[in-house]
Amino acid sequence: MKLKAFSLLELMIAILLSGFVISAIYSGYVFTVQQFYKFTSIKTEIRNYFELSEVLNREFENAKKVIKKSSNEIQIESIDKTIYYSFNDNNIIRTIAEQTDTFFFAVTAIKMNTINELIQDPIVDYLVLTIGNEEKEKSLSFYKYYGAVTLIEE
Repeated sequence: MKLKAFSLLELMIAILLSGFVISAIYSGYVFTVQQFYKFTSIKTEIRNYFELSEVLNREFENAKKVIKKSSNEIQIESIDKTIYYSFNDNNIIRTIAEQTDTFFFAVTAIKMNTINELIQDPIVDYLVLTIGNEEKEKSLSFYKYYGAVTLIEE
């Protein structure tokens, strides 16, 4: 009686082919996961960029005064609160009362225009921040339009 079975050569070829298929599938999986994490990282950076831009823009618009405290610090005075911003090399720190928010952006350049440098607290009418690294620098511009009464008082 003859038994039907696979030969040793057929088994070796089947193992070799399944090894190729499994390695190809695994390589595709690893590539997909890496691209997903890269996409997630870029998406988070873009979201943080727009969040910083939106928050600073809204606070500039709603402010009574934007005061220059130093070359890398401003104070935004609104009707009901005072907000402090500190622009450092590796981050931007926003402080309201006891709450502190940190935006992790490298600030490479800060340009502030003040209305009157001679007074103790000069008023800022526009702020331009350059953030990012040398490859991907982005500029954020914020403008504060003061009424005539505010300018005359100063």
